Amino acid sequence: MRILEYDQVDPLGVLQISLLSLDFAHTPQRAAQIRQTDPRPFPFFALYAVEKEQVLGQVGVFRLPMISTQGREDVGGVWAVSTHPRYTGNGIATMLLDEAHHRMRQAGLRFSTLGTNRYRSAYKLYQKHGYEDMQVLGSALARWETAHRPTRMVAHSAGPEGYHLAEKIFNDYSPDYLGFSWRHTPFAPMRDKVSPEDIWLLCANKRPVGYALAHLHKEILHISNVLLDRDIDIVEAVAAVVAEVKSTYVKVNVTRPVEIARLQRAGFRVAHPDYNAFMLKSLVSNLTPTDARQLYGIGSDDFLVSWLDLT
Repeated sequence: MRILEYDQVDPLGVLQISLLSLDFAHTPQRAAQIRQTDPRPFPFFALYAVEKEQVLGQVGVFRLPMISTQGREDVGGVWAVSTHPRYTGNGIATMLLDEAHHRMRQAGLRFSTLGTNRYRSAYKLYQKHGYEDMQVLGSALARWETAHRPTRMVAHSAGPEGYHLAEKIFNDYSPDYLGFSWRHTPFAPMRDKVSPEDIWLLCANKRPVGYALAHLHKEILHISNVLLDRDIDIVEAVAAVVAEVKSTYVKVNVTRPVEIARLQRAGFRVAHPDYNAFMLKSLVSNLTPTDARQLYGIGSDDFLVSWLDLT
């Protein structure tokens, strides 16, 4: 069995394993688009376990920019970990992860991160490889009548200029935070995963004070990626969006303790952590996930993270 890079393997084999394991159309065109628009992948893009021209497993590798108490630092990001169903249980994912971690160390990275779900079988695999669940991702749920309340804020859909306006607001307020508070510009994942009509600008006294992503699906208004001026109450920000979109229920993704506490006091039912997991592993012997918590403020009100930033 050999470990090869993306450009060395059969694209049809890559597509097959991606569809089988992730239901992800990992076509050559899609890979080319990512490489052209997103500076985060390593030059080799992804690693593959191959035997007799058959792709048995894959793992993608990113460099993710973060801000610590010591300044900007790239960390590793693992994505698209997959094994062909015929070859599960043969240590293929372990072999690929070990190689990915080795290459991250060679690149001078001190930590590796990933996003997953705690109910997936891969969650235990990542734990065996030294990844620790940082337990920072949560969600808050309420009826629309609970979330709807008087607010001094105004929310409006950003429209065609949404990407540009959201990036400007991010650059204005993210320096107040640690963690994923620095992004490459333009931020390709937002353009790929978010429609402009889902970007909502939040204003107070006619001044932009933040933004949120929001969309209505099956009577549930989903609000995520809320980024606010530190002085703004998330309950008011949510109420501003809720005032513009009538739904039966409102679900808000949350990570910061202050936001969780405020939403709970406002009558939301909070699950923290929920089944979404942000996991981190130390790649060097002199640092631990506990050290990472202190460096990046993980679990505190200073830590900024969203599903857009995770692999």
